[in-house]
Amino acid sequence: MGYMDRLYRSENIIGYTGDLQNNPTVYFFSPSPGVNGQPKTKLVGQNNQILFLNGHITQAHDIANNVGREKVVESWSYSIMNAGPEHDTSGLIKKGQKALQEVFHQSEADKGFQYYDTPDGFSDFHISRNVFTQVSHNDQATLKILALSIAKFPRIKAMYGVVADDAIFQP
Repeated sequence: MGYMDRLYRSENIIGYTGDLQNNPTVYFFSPSPGVNGQPKTKLVGQNNQILFLNGHITQAHDIANNVGREKVVESWSYSIMNAGPEHDTSGLIKKGQKALQEVFHQSEADKGFQYYDTPDGFSDFHISRNVFTQVSHNDQATLKILALSIAKFPRIKAMYGVVADDAIFQP
């Protein structure tokens, strides 16, 4: 058994960054299942919002303790896109470049997460070194390559220390 196996499954792969043939970072996304099997919800204002799980597996990085499964986050407002520097106040995306940018709504990113405000009122919480490539569930050849990361990296990244296999982080 590995860290957050309920998310880190081949059917939850949504895409990757980096070179497909050279240890890409693999991204996962899924509704957060409640006790009854239905998606969990959270009251936000006067509306129930469906909660989603997201995370990624970093297969190669210059910093050794940043390799493995990312901590899984449960959130009601998550997006992933390729952004240019005009949507990034962190300074990580340089002029003329684009990179993957994962975003929470501003009101969620105030509990110890490292994040950066964006001009549209949202907050970056992860900016990749590369652009994101979305993968269709019909692209079985690519999914097979990406799914190799699941067994290869069953543990959470060493940078997070000892974490329970079912630990979900709330932004």
